[in-house]
Amino acid sequence: MDIISTWIYLDSPEERSEYPQVGQQSHLFEFQKTYWKCIAVFFACSVQFNPGRRHVLFTNKPKAELPDIDGLDLKAFLAERNVEVITIPMTWQTPPGYYPKWRNQFFVFDIFQQFEQHFAETNSAFLLLDSDCIIRHSLDELFADIRKNGLMVLPMPFGEDYDINGITRKDMRQIYSDLDGEELENVKRVNQMFPPVWEAMMQRFKEGKKKFHYEGPTLSYLYYKIGKFGIADRFIKRIWTSAKFSNVEPRDFDLHIWHVPAEKKEGIALLLKKIEAGGFFKKLEPELVKEMGGYLGIPKRTHYLNLKHYLKHTRLYRWLKSG
Repeated sequence: MDIISTWIYLDSPEERSEYPQVGQQSHLFEFQKTYWKCIAVFFACSVQFNPGRRHVLFTNKPKAELPDIDGLDLKAFLAERNVEVITIPMTWQTPPGYYPKWRNQFFVFDIFQQFEQHFAETNSAFLLLDSDCIIRHSLDELFADIRKNGLMVLPMPFGEDYDINGITRKDMRQIYSDLDGEELENVKRVNQMFPPVWEAMMQRFKEGKKKFHYEGPTLSYLYYKIGKFGIADRFIKRIWTSAKFSNVEPRDFDLHIWHVPAEKKEGIALLLKKIEAGGFFKKLEPELVKEMGGYLGIPKRTHYLNLKHYLKHTRLYRWLKSG
């Protein structure tokens, strides 16, 4: 059966690092609560539009310890939607000083190992998304493309010298060249290829060389080595909806998956309140999706958390920020 999944890794005080979109220290409950809310909305929407698929949450937290979130019994909420909770430890933790942000992102490679060892089934496909993604359509076509191509990737249209969280495309090309020394079922290949790359990054860190700071550039390299993949941009886009920066286009409304990093504490939180109130998913699909887009600013914002949230999206606020 096809698998739709997301994940959360709960940092200890010793593992904490920076997550600029959320603020606060990553080991604190108030910080982690933001991601728990994203997870609740992620699965509520995905189950609504993909009821026949297997839904899995990967975390380092035991299922019995899932928290209450502002009165929401998260364990019961996920159980009602038949979401499986898989608890696994972190193997690939970056050392102190490696990079100040997103230290827990290499947890995805532990998830890939779990999929290879326990979830791989004949003709099954596996989708792992960030929890700030909103699935607003059936993913039949996407899973068909995953089977056809074996691997789907989402290109990021940045220039050669654009700084992408501390690394440029030019830097990445140099690291690729340093790592390549030989020619290289895709999850299995990623799992086989990653440990030597990890060791190489740890050595580059010790030597003060450019390195892959988190999972994104690392996966880009592994996909490059695999060579064969499909492009997922007709299904998903990283859509920035903040008052400071927006790349929303009218056509984004029709995407199957909205990745909305700026909505973690805003539109997603409001969506959760509406879902908790009950009856939200009883609307006809066109009306439902339009309302969801209104909370998230796709293609434009029509619902607001509060007055402060509203003012942030006024022309006056944008003008003041640009000055």
